[in-house]
Amino acid sequence: MAQWPAKALSLAAAILLFLFHNYSNLSERFVNVPLRAVFADGFTAGQPIPKRVRVSVRGKEKNLATFSEGDIEAIADFTPFNKKGTYRVPIQIKRKGGAEDPNLMEFKVEPIELVVPIEAKVQKRVEVSPRFKGSLLSGYELVQYYITPSLILVEGPQTRIERLYSIPTEEIDLTGKKENFTLEVRIAKNDPLLSFPNGDTVEFRGFVQETTILKTFDSVSIVVLDLRSDLRLSQDLPKGTIRVQGAQNVLDSIGGEQIRLVVEGKGITHPGTYTLPVRPDTPAGLLILRFEPTSVTLKVDRVE
Repeated sequence: MAQWPAKALSLAAAILLFLFHNYSNLSERFVNVPLRAVFADGFTAGQPIPKRVRVSVRGKEKNLATFSEGDIEAIADFTPFNKKGTYRVPIQIKRKGGAEDPNLMEFKVEPIELVVPIEAKVQKRVEVSPRFKGSLLSGYELVQYYITPSLILVEGPQTRIERLYSIPTEEIDLTGKKENFTLEVRIAKNDPLLSFPNGDTVEFRGFVQETTILKTFDSVSIVVLDLRSDLRLSQDLPKGTIRVQGAQNVLDSIGGEQIRLVVEGKGITHPGTYTLPVRPDTPAGLLILRFEPTSVTLKVDRVE
């Protein structure tokens, strides 16, 4: 009987040695696993949480060879908590699919726990505001647009939703456009705590037209048309001005010689002094806003 303690110790040492030998023969592999946090109904995280966690998997080499990160999932379970506050829970690793192999001995996760403030989850409709990049074709402008729907339902933690009054779209590219256009655009997901229960896309309709500008032409020549060949003006005519409205592309292409004021001289049959009306003569497509003078006095002599 006196030998039993020694035998028991020897047996325990043998078992430990066997387990250590087996453990030391195991291989280790590290994987990054998506982290899923679950909350009680009506509650959500009050700050962003990690998207993934690092898991070490220890087991036999042949089993690890067929193991993938999709065989396990990482879960942080906050469902027991239904009041606003900050809570700490362990991150659990659950096996699924092929990972049920009992030879996979051990899973260790980093970090081992998650600390998150919890808030009430609320909804609110907020205005959608467009964001643009690029420029329309030179000489064109975006004169009007419509967004459908103009208000979108947003869900998230109460403190974020309370101070949210508008939400931007992803950038709408205007580069080189010169015609009306319609496109589907997503809401910009700048805050990971916000979600869109009814969808995250809207329709944008833009209305484009040529840019209209005002321009004044000074020192405009006054020309007498159809004056008889045996008559001539005995003095120089003054210069005038014309103010017009038109498409920028058209006005940028017009030279000064294409803008003039004219007087009809076909009614002048003999020398004398005549006061006649003046009219503007400009390329088509321009709106005449004002011109001066509206009449001019001509002194006409006979050609010698």
